[in-house]
Amino acid sequence: MMHQLFRLVLGQKDLSRAGDLFSLDDSEIEDSLTEALEQIKIISSSSDYQTNNNDQAVVEICITRITTAIRETGSIEKHAKSLVGLWDSCLEHNLRALGKDEDTPYSKIASDITSCILQNYNQPPVMALAVPIAVKFLHRGNKDLCKNMSNYLSLASITKADLLADHTEVIVKSILQGNAMLLRVLPAVYEKQPQPINRHLPELLALLAQLEEPGQYHLLRLLHVAAKRKQIEVAQKCVPVLIRHLKDSTHTDIILNILIEIAGYEPLALNSFLPMLKEIGERFPYLIGQMARIYGAVGHVDEERARSCLTYLVSQLANMEHSFHHILLLEIKSITDTFVSILGPQSRDIFRMSNSFTTIARLLSRQLENAKTGSSRIKTSAEVEFPEKMGEAKLTAAENEDHEKLQVKKLGFAHCAHKGHEF
Repeated sequence: MMHQLFRLVLGQKDLSRAGDLFSLDDSEIEDSLTEALEQIKIISSSSDYQTNNNDQAVVEICITRITTAIRETGSIEKHAKSLVGLWDSCLEHNLRALGKDEDTPYSKIASDITSCILQNYNQPPVMALAVPIAVKFLHRGNKDLCKNMSNYLSLASITKADLLADHTEVIVKSILQGNAMLLRVLPAVYEKQPQPINRHLPELLALLAQLEEPGQYHLLRLLHVAAKRKQIEVAQKCVPVLIRHLKDSTHTDIILNILIEIAGYEPLALNSFLPMLKEIGERFPYLIGQMARIYGAVGHVDEERARSCLTYLVSQLANMEHSFHHILLLEIKSITDTFVSILGPQSRDIFRMSNSFTTIARLLSRQLENAKTGSSRIKTSAEVEFPEKMGEAKLTAAENEDHEKLQVKKLGFAHCAHKGHEF
């Protein structure tokens, strides 16, 4: 039964006694809260509420008292249905600001209830009631409410993404209308409901250049999730946009990881962009390791691409300015193991006998040239000897620089060989 003071204030809309509600203990009124919320809904639904200042003031004070009591007694689940019911009723009325910074009576109610519900984003029973209503506020023309709802939905996606999945289309449309905050929801939602996002992928990709860094990051996270699902159509849409963005992005690492993911199952999508990737790698040498993995993937498509990609990988192997020689050698070995005719029977000797990256690069480069001209036999001379095989031969000054590095890398090769990569 509703507390007599609530009955007086709400039944008679007595503003003079409304403040007395705060003198009561939370536990004293906790059993009255659901009934009080139902009574508020009746008052706020009356035809003259929007112009009745007394009724508006009574409702605002009562809602503040109710939400405080709910928070202090931890009774949100008990009263969630009536709280969300009042929240939902606000959608039947105008929520657009009347003037600059002037909320409508209904947007004030909605805002107060949102604040109460937001604190309970980690309670699934509350979210199950709240999420379907929260998404409706996204398109009602009230910026503050939209922002608060986006905040709530973002938090909800952390613990209960499946509740948002049914509303993916509404969420995507809100993003496309400029609500970048909701981008953080998409990676979690995509796992449950990829189709609506895939449908709008070209429009979402078009946002990438105009978003601020946090928005870009969340959109790229989404693309990474999408790429992992191995959907060729998605991959083909993503690649051109990502490579354009790679040139001047602060998110180069995640972009290249997406491209590596795509290259693993759709290498041809990257093929025509290799010259651009090469140019970016020259500008940013710290990206060579990731570039090598992309070239390595494309190099497995056919022998023609294998030769082309090997030329780039070998040129990088000869460059002592970076520290990715082990990765480069693994990619080169993988391609030449797949297309054995490129290096012929001498390939094993090249990898086993040389103890210098620059020497290996020189031998590989020469063999690639020989293969081009139709020769299948690697040519050795006094200038290109296998130091280990010759035993007493001394390393050149250039080779000395990376001799020690290679010895360390050989431990890595031994590990790879143990896992099934034969050197």
